[in-house]
Amino acid sequence: MSLSDERVQYEDRLADIFAGLGISSTGDISTPRMSAVNYVKAKLNELVPEGEGVTFSLSSDTNITNPTDWLVNSQMDESVKNVCLQAPLSALKPTAYTEATEGTPFVAEGKAGYIALPDTFLRLSSFKMSDWVREIVVPITPNDPLYKRQSNEYMRGGITKPVAVLNWKYISSSMKRILEYYSIDTLHTIEKLFYIPEQLTEDFVTDNPSLEDAFAWQCASKVLQIFDKAEPAKLAQERVQQIYNTI
Repeated sequence: MSLSDERVQYEDRLADIFAGLGISSTGDISTPRMSAVNYVKAKLNELVPEGEGVTFSLSSDTNITNPTDWLVNSQMDESVKNVCLQAPLSALKPTAYTEATEGTPFVAEGKAGYIALPDTFLRLSSFKMSDWVREIVVPITPNDPLYKRQSNEYMRGGITKPVAVLNWKYISSSMKRILEYYSIDTLHTIEKLFYIPEQLTEDFVTDNPSLEDAFAWQCASKVLQIFDKAEPAKLAQERVQQIYNTI
């Protein structure tokens, strides 16, 4: 098969992928995002030798003509989300919660309450109510057996061994992510709440340079899966884990 025939097959395959994923391939990709696209494509070239498929050539123009750029671009933000959820917390730059200074008691004069989290919330980084002796890094979920104890004022968490629970609640007619806390002594004051937010690729790379390679390999793995290249996709995922293990 000639290189020209290979290119035609490749672009036909991309057209099918775009149709299946609902990806638009018109317009421009911003310069910061284009830099990330090229970084991912460099990783792809490490795993897919030129003789095994069309080379993922780098692009210097943001006025896109290469459909591969749009495919990579479409997978980047989801790849960032994967890294934010899986990377060691110590390697991620958190965002400070600033929407409120106090939690909301479940009942008047109650010692347990909740905090409505931002829509961009992905993962808790650290949390402490002012009455607590220590902070919480890992919250539980309602599926945890410990959650049932929180309804009992004598068995639930307290200021020395507090408990935080990620849950959902209808607030102002919409479902919101909340962080329940058990429990306080007298104050519902939030001393600190840091979280990992959902964010665009260009912002993530700027704030988390040590995880740029992890992001690029994660995105390369997604693209390779779309191309039905299971083995290289697995290798890319292994590179991601290697980075996590060494941070």
